[in-house]
Amino acid sequence: MLDIRRFTAAVALLAGAACAGAQSAAPVTTTRVLTRESVIARFADAESKFVDIDGVNLHYKDQGSGPALLLMQGTLGDLGDWDGWAEMLSRRYRVLRFDMPAFGLSGPLASGNYSADRMGSLIDAFMDRMGVERFAIAGISYGGLVAFRYAATRTDRVTALILANSAGIEYGKAPPQVAAAGLPGASAPAPAASGAESRANLFYDAVITYGDIELNLRHMLANPSLATQQRIERKLAFANIQGRLEESLAGRRLYERGDPLRVLAHVRAPALVLWGGANKALNTKTADAFIDALKNACTTQRIVYPDAGHLLIVDKAAQSASDAMAFLDKLPAAGDCRRGR
Repeated sequence: MLDIRRFTAAVALLAGAACAGAQSAAPVTTTRVLTRESVIARFADAESKFVDIDGVNLHYKDQGSGPALLLMQGTLGDLGDWDGWAEMLSRRYRVLRFDMPAFGLSGPLASGNYSADRMGSLIDAFMDRMGVERFAIAGISYGGLVAFRYAATRTDRVTALILANSAGIEYGKAPPQVAAAGLPGASAPAPAASGAESRANLFYDAVITYGDIELNLRHMLANPSLATQQRIERKLAFANIQGRLEESLAGRRLYERGDPLRVLAHVRAPALVLWGGANKALNTKTADAFIDALKNACTTQRIVYPDAGHLLIVDKAAQSASDAMAFLDKLPAAGDCRRGR
């Protein structure tokens, strides 16, 4: 049973750790102290389900009915990032999503293999368990890389591919405050809106505070009002689950793009590329590179939202979901797909 007092005390530690070192002779050495059970008790909801897939305890949601669509979140994301899409698309589609291991409420991979190819085999096993043979797949950021590698290697299984600010072609840019800690050419640090200076790297550092999460969200979102206290606290808790530092390090070690242009050329399904014109992490021109690389896709379409950031599925939740639905609604019948743009 969750000890609310213990959880509250731990969250207070996370929020205050940024200045603890300056006030105490014993600086905080890690904030990654929350039990997964306590975080589940706080953040799982009525739609949350858990299933053991290949020894991994996956947190997932399965909403709506109709043709299936799988949503893959990005690095440091979670399935909650897709809430706006799920609300709209589940009216006509069966929308499935799960927290990739190392993020959200899902458990760790005992093997330590957090590669994109392992995520592909996890998708296979998950969709088999859900009883779904053919489906559309959408991914944002790192989830886009996983999605297009999956679509390129399971051409008989994927009915459509949607990429939103996908990783894979271009390496993403960190917030300048974080980059300045060790990358050349970065701007000087500036305090986060909460007033706490933040330099933490969410992948590599043991101490992750409220200000660190806030800074990252403000880097990812064009609309700063969407970096709400509720969103920050959720991601703060997820990042500070025990073992998350080790999972994060394992995932970064196994990050391999391979030859993305060669892989994208194997995609046969209709493809939609969505991009944020106010993206601070990726260049807008990269959207064109994806379209060019998807040269053998049945059809391709590109939509750029001028005032959306990297996390466009939050910045433009309703509009991007509506555009995705329009794309899916017009999918060609099986066997009647013609290449074109």
